[in-house]
Amino acid sequence: MRRLETILEAMHERGWRVTGPRRVIVECILTQREPFSAEEIYRTLRRRQPTIGRATVFRTLDLLAELGVVERVHHPSGVHRYVVSGDGHRHHVVCIRCGAVAEFAGCNLEPLLTHVADQTRFRILDHWLELSGLCQTCQRDARAAS
Repeated sequence: MRRLETILEAMHERGWRVTGPRRVIVECILTQREPFSAEEIYRTLRRRQPTIGRATVFRTLDLLAELGVVERVHHPSGVHRYVVSGDGHRHHVVCIRCGAVAEFAGCNLEPLLTHVADQTRFRILDHWLELSGLCQTCQRDARAAS
């Protein structure tokens, strides 16, 4: 419950209205343990609160991504999926076959970021690293099929 209140307070501090639907969306998102799409959240909430709008869900997810509450994950289907952000700096590896997502910490990109900053004269503020491959289940299925 503390995290919910912290998120709602951060939204308010940014000048965003904390409406009933936004609160319900944040509550729902915080229960997610697997990657989810905006459409899945919309359908889940629609069963409990028929008046919730699709645009409200999509816009709220954009706001939550801006706050760092959720992170966008590219999915093989082309549809963005989201994961609830954890503590610390994390990255994802996504299975190109089934879309499973695993988190990993640490990326040791500092030398590369320094080089890019020197080369482009940008001050690098953040980065996002996402890897793709085949999860263990899909590897096993591929071996069984061959």
